[in-house]
Amino acid sequence: MTIMIKKAEFTTIPKNEYLGILSLRYQVFKKRLQWDLKSENDLESDQYDNDSAEYIYACDDTRNVNGCWRLLPTTGDYMLKTVFPELLGHHKAPSDPRVVELSRFAVGKHSSKMHDSASEITMKLFEAIYFHAIKNDIKEYVTVTSTAIERFLKRINIPCERIGDQQVHLLGETKSVVLSMPINNMFREAIAS
Repeated sequence: MTIMIKKAEFTTIPKNEYLGILSLRYQVFKKRLQWDLKSENDLESDQYDNDSAEYIYACDDTRNVNGCWRLLPTTGDYMLKTVFPELLGHHKAPSDPRVVELSRFAVGKHSSKMHDSASEITMKLFEAIYFHAIKNDIKEYVTVTSTAIERFLKRINIPCERIGDQQVHLLGETKSVVLSMPINNMFREAIAS
């Protein structure tokens, strides 16, 4: 299977690929993780799928979407700032053109494994966000994620650290934290290995 990594803005993404992203998100977040999210017709979307959003996603040679990220500028409305500010404790949500929020990271369940339990698609998506950051002068990504993903990032050597009050909160059954992912040499080395 050939994997193609694509990038598109909300306003320009081909409809079939956008629906593929929403279908994958439904399968991962609603069906597999059983998050209490609004969905319709087996598609998951929210108010942050808007003109500010960009998507980095993986398609196979049959044009199925097998992995995705959503990227939002922190200079506008985004999930950490609006939905999860309590995770920051006394810290303010970032508002910086060089800091971008990553959200809705999803990879299909049947992706083949490479190393350290990371699939080829997962590693290609991390590589893509690294090079996107370099190209667009992004110095840091922030994300609200699970403690399981935090452990996974550390295992594959993606640099990350908790920001905010350092406390773990529960979102449904998911233990969640806010992470900063700086764009640095450690990130570059992690995707090169």
